[in-house]
Amino acid sequence: MKLFGNSMSTCTRKALFTLHETATPFELVVLDFMKGDHKSPEHLTRQPFGQMPALDDGFMLYESRAMARYIDDKAGRKLTPTDPQHWALMEQWISVETSNFTPHAMKFIYQSVFKREQTPETLAKAGEGLDVACSVLDKNLADKTYLLGDQFTLADIMYAPYLEYGMLTDAKDRILAHANVAAWWNRVSERPAWKKTVGR
Repeated sequence: MKLFGNSMSTCTRKALFTLHETATPFELVVLDFMKGDHKSPEHLTRQPFGQMPALDDGFMLYESRAMARYIDDKAGRKLTPTDPQHWALMEQWISVETSNFTPHAMKFIYQSVFKREQTPETLAKAGEGLDVACSVLDKNLADKTYLLGDQFTLADIMYAPYLEYGMLTDAKDRILAHANVAAWWNRVSERPAWKKTVGR
């Protein structure tokens, strides 16, 4: 299994975290952002949108959430609940991440980490959206170790790259103001697989 990406990329980190959690053997083929490797003709045959990562496991797969599901499925569904209701709740929290958390968090990450200037109005609106998302997460996590309880799942993995970078932005205090979210992030970020993902 080959993963084409860069460990600084949020989406590559989702795939890496899943690979490490499932102890799946893989080779990381590093793509250089600055050189535009992800826009090269060669990479466009793997990922037609010129993004990263891409996964080669005898067939080409792109989109990091699809990769995470595939990697976990192949590894025996270690990160996916077997109970239909719990599976549905996992998918619910992944959808929340995709639609209601990440779009807001990324505005702050663009501003502070990737140095893509955002207007004050954009950041203010993103802050409001992030506050709502964190409040919803906080309520759910009040009596849980992870989003679905004691089981660490793909849902927890999806938030990790954005929370990690979020700690380097002006959104940090907004996120950590939610005590249950802060405690959850502390648990997730201390997992050995996450430390491998980010090189700690």
